Amino acid sequence: MTRPDVSILGFDLRASGVVRNALRIAGAAAAAGLTTELWTVTGNGPLLAEVPSGVVLRSADLGGGNLGRTLDLTRAIPQLAAYLKQTRPRIALSSGNHMHVAASLAYRLAGRPADVKLWARASNATLKHPIGAALGQDLPGPVGSAIDAVTRLQYRDFARVIAVCHELGGHLVQELGLSPHNVSVIPNGVSLAKIREAADQPLDHAWMQEGAHPVILAAGRFSRQKNFADLIRTLAVVRRDSPARLVILGDGSPDRRGALERQAAKLGLADAVLLPGFDANPWRWMRHAALLAVSSRWEGSSNVVLEALACGTPVVAYRCPTGIAEVVEPLGPGLVVEPGDVAGLAAAIVRRLREPRDSAALQSHVEQFDLTRTLDAYVRLFIRTLKV
Repeated sequence: MTRPDVSILGFDLRASGVVRNALRIAGAAAAAGLTTELWTVTGNGPLLAEVPSGVVLRSADLGGGNLGRTLDLTRAIPQLAAYLKQTRPRIALSSGNHMHVAASLAYRLAGRPADVKLWARASNATLKHPIGAALGQDLPGPVGSAIDAVTRLQYRDFARVIAVCHELGGHLVQELGLSPHNVSVIPNGVSLAKIREAADQPLDHAWMQEGAHPVILAAGRFSRQKNFADLIRTLAVVRRDSPARLVILGDGSPDRRGALERQAAKLGLADAVLLPGFDANPWRWMRHAALLAVSSRWEGSSNVVLEALACGTPVVAYRCPTGIAEVVEPLGPGLVVEPGDVAGLAAAIVRRLREPRDSAALQSHVEQFDLTRTLDAYVRLFIRTLKV
């Protein structure tokens, strides 16, 4: 049996940024002539049809039904260990933060095979940021240090960690103490040509027509991370100066949707907040929106920011860890405010609404994040490593 040059490890094929990026990286590796596999705990999900040609898909055989991602990942560790031990991919890349602990434990269970280079793609902020956000407070120094120490353990067996932005790469080195020689930064990228083509598709909604009130757009799943409740509070402040409306693309549990709808109604914004659900073409909304607002408590590197800029749409955001500030701040002062500063976010939105859109400058800025550059960087790193 031929050893794979590259195997990308993930949980499933759900419609998420981590999975999409894993599929793109796998496809680029295969297109470059590398023997490429995709190993998942469960080989199903809406992106199954997007597994690139030339990429072998393998999955664990768990049985016993779906017990949730955490339990199923734990149950799959022996199967992943057997895969690493028997198939021995030259590079095994853990595709996202959710996968790192299982990949590391499986590697140890397999006996830490010296001819398998275990890599990690750091797809999100380091662990203490989401934990602090979940608790709704900054973690005391000793607590944050303890969490960093635990996080450091999961990276101990990774020969290389690829961060999706420079800020995150800095955290891995400075906060977790990883060697800078083992940390690479390959920024997230988006397919600019595809986005711009899709953005030109018609959008038949009264709010998005020329001459309508300005629309503030947000996008993502309804979750504590995305923090859309702050955007609804922000809108209430913005509407003292502008008849703006808020559209939140995406979906989530009925409970979270209901909470957002009740909040909007309580603030007298029921007619100014729209939750249209998931749209396979969010870019046409971006093209017609006045701006994109990001209120996340943490990110890895926000693809939705890059997508909005590709559509020529301005962005205003919280300075959440990680990556957003390094993309948005070069576009001008006052576009990034401190997390939780609703009044500051509202003021930034009002200022930006009064300024020229300047789509050409925004689209020029985002050219550096074209997906082709990102995938070329992965392929070059794979090939350089395999030649050693």
